[in-house]
Amino acid sequence: MFDFIGELTFQAIFYPIGWPVVKLLTLGKYPSRRSWFSETPESQWTAGAGLAVVVIGVMLALGQFGR
Repeated sequence: MFDFIGELTFQAIFYPIGWPVVKLLTLGKYPSRRSWFSETPESQWTAGAGLAVVVIGVMLALGQFGR
């Protein structure tokens, strides 16, 4: 049960953040319509891209890439 809720939460938070990044990098080909809560690799990669954006953003905010 926790896996299901955790997966939904992960998708709900990180997919919308990763969506514009993946659209830009793939020149609009991916992600396809209605793939937000699907169990496809495309959806997982998009959420993973959102997670990467958040992690890099937090690292930038904390000055991890500074001199």
